[in-house]
Amino acid sequence: MSALHQAIPNHGDNMTSSALDTINSLLSPLGLKVTHSVEDIYFVEHNLFLIIESREDQMFLLCFNRDCPPDKAALAALTIYAQAEELGLDLGLSGSYLLEEMPGQEIKLHFHPQQTVKGEMGGNGMTH
Repeated sequence: MSALHQAIPNHGDNMTSSALDTINSLLSPLGLKVTHSVEDIYFVEHNLFLIIESREDQMFLLCFNRDCPPDKAALAALTIYAQAEELGLDLGLSGSYLLEEMPGQEIKLHFHPQQTVKGEMGGNGMTH
Protein backbone atom coordinates (compact mmCIF):
# COMPACT_ATOMS: atom_id res chain seq x y z
CA MET A 1 0.00 0.00 0.00
CA SER A 2 1.54 3.32 -1.00
CA ALA A 3 1.65 6.32 1.27
CA LEU A 4 0.16 9.66 0.41
CA HIS A 5 3.01 12.08 -0.22
CA GLN A 6 2.52 15.77 0.31
CA ALA A 7 5.31 18.34 0.12
CA ILE A 8 4.74 21.21 2.49
CA PRO A 9 6.89 24.16 3.47
CA ASN A 10 8.66 23.88 6.82
CA HIS A 11 7.22 27.23 7.89
CA GLY A 12 4.00 29.13 7.66
CA ASP A 13 1.49 30.15 10.23
CA ASN A 14 -2.00 30.27 8.79
CA MET A 15 -3.77 28.99 11.90
CA THR A 16 -7.31 30.14 12.47
CA SER A 17 -7.69 31.31 16.02
CA SER A 18 -10.82 29.26 16.81
CA ALA A 19 -9.33 25.97 15.55
CA LEU A 20 -6.01 26.81 17.21
CA ASP A 21 -7.74 27.54 20.55
CA THR A 22 -9.73 24.29 20.32
CA ILE A 23 -6.66 22.19 19.52
CA ASN A 24 -4.61 23.84 22.25
CA SER A 25 -7.46 23.04 24.68
CA LEU A 26 -7.24 19.40 23.57
CA LEU A 27 -3.49 19.43 24.20
CA SER A 28 -3.54 21.26 27.54
CA PRO A 29 -3.66 18.12 29.77
CA LEU A 30 -0.39 17.00 28.10
CA GLY A 31 1.25 20.39 28.53
CA LEU A 32 1.75 20.65 24.75
CA LYS A 33 0.88 23.34 22.20
CA VAL A 34 0.60 23.73 18.45
CA THR A 35 3.87 25.05 17.01
CA HIS A 36 2.58 25.85 13.50
CA SER A 37 0.13 24.73 10.86
CA VAL A 38 -0.23 24.29 7.14
CA GLU A 39 -3.80 24.37 5.84
CA ASP A 40 -5.70 21.91 8.07
CA ILE A 41 -2.64 20.15 9.59
CA TYR A 42 -1.54 21.27 13.06
CA PHE A 43 1.99 20.44 14.19
CA VAL A 44 2.40 19.72 17.90
CA GLU A 45 5.49 20.26 20.06
CA HIS A 46 8.00 17.39 20.03
CA ASN A 47 6.51 16.01 16.76
CA LEU A 48 4.92 12.96 18.42
CA PHE A 49 1.68 13.48 16.52
CA LEU A 50 -0.30 15.84 14.28
CA ILE A 51 -3.88 16.95 14.55
CA ILE A 52 -5.79 17.29 11.30
CA GLU A 53 -8.97 19.34 11.07
CA SER A 54 -11.54 17.48 8.98
CA ARG A 55 -14.00 20.24 8.14
CA GLU A 56 -16.28 18.03 6.04
CA ASP A 57 -16.66 15.54 8.91
CA GLN A 58 -16.65 18.32 11.54
CA MET A 59 -14.07 16.52 13.62
CA PHE A 60 -10.37 16.42 14.45
CA LEU A 61 -8.11 13.52 13.53
CA LEU A 62 -5.12 12.34 15.52
CA CYS A 63 -2.19 11.12 13.40
CA PHE A 64 0.90 9.68 15.17
CA ASN A 65 4.49 9.95 14.02
CA ARG A 66 5.76 6.44 13.21
CA ASP A 67 8.81 7.25 15.35
CA CYS A 68 6.67 7.94 18.43
CA PRO A 69 7.25 5.25 21.07
CA PRO A 70 4.10 3.11 21.53
CA ASP A 71 3.84 3.85 25.27
CA LYS A 72 3.91 7.62 24.63
CA ALA A 73 1.38 7.26 21.79
CA ALA A 74 -1.00 5.26 24.01
CA LEU A 75 -0.77 7.74 26.89
CA ALA A 76 -1.22 10.73 24.58
CA ALA A 77 -4.20 9.12 22.81
CA LEU A 78 -5.98 8.23 26.05
CA THR A 79 -5.42 11.72 27.45
CA ILE A 80 -6.54 13.51 24.28
CA TYR A 81 -9.62 11.29 23.82
CA ALA A 82 -10.67 11.99 27.42
CA GLN A 83 -10.19 15.72 26.89
CA ALA A 84 -12.13 15.62 23.59
CA GLU A 85 -15.02 13.90 25.34
CA GLU A 86 -14.97 16.50 28.12
CA LEU A 87 -14.98 19.32 25.54
CA GLY A 88 -17.73 17.66 23.48
CA LEU A 89 -15.51 17.29 20.41
CA ASP A 90 -15.42 14.48 17.87
CA LEU A 91 -11.94 13.03 17.60
CA GLY A 92 -10.87 10.25 15.25
CA LEU A 93 -7.69 8.36 14.49
CA SER A 94 -6.03 8.89 11.11
CA GLY A 95 -3.16 6.44 10.94
CA SER A 96 0.46 7.51 11.11
CA TYR A 97 3.03 9.58 9.25
CA LEU A 98 6.75 9.99 8.65
CA LEU A 99 8.58 13.26 8.07
CA GLU A 100 11.24 13.56 5.39
CA GLU A 101 13.44 16.66 5.24
CA MET A 102 13.76 18.08 1.76
CA PRO A 103 16.12 20.71 0.29
CA GLY A 104 15.03 24.32 0.68
CA GLN A 105 13.64 24.10 4.22
CA GLU A 106 10.75 21.89 3.16
CA ILE A 107 9.47 18.67 4.63
CA LYS A 108 7.50 15.91 3.02
CA LEU A 109 4.82 14.12 5.01
CA HIS A 110 4.26 10.46 4.19
CA PHE A 111 0.82 9.47 5.47
CA HIS A 112 -0.01 5.83 6.21
CA PRO A 113 -3.69 4.91 6.64
CA GLN A 114 -5.07 3.56 9.88
CA GLN A 115 -4.83 -0.21 10.08
CA THR A 116 -7.69 -2.26 11.45
CA VAL A 117 -7.13 -3.63 14.93
CA LYS A 118 -9.21 -6.35 16.59
CA GLY A 119 -11.35 -5.04 19.43
CA GLU A 120 -12.60 -1.52 19.98
CA MET A 121 -11.09 1.58 21.45
CA GLY A 122 -12.95 3.16 24.32
CA GLY A 123 -14.34 6.68 24.18
CA ASN A 124 -15.40 8.29 20.95
CA GLY A 125 -12.58 6.78 18.87
CA MET A 126 -13.11 6.54 15.14
CA THR A 127 -10.73 5.66 12.33
CA HIS A 128 -10.21 7.57 9.14
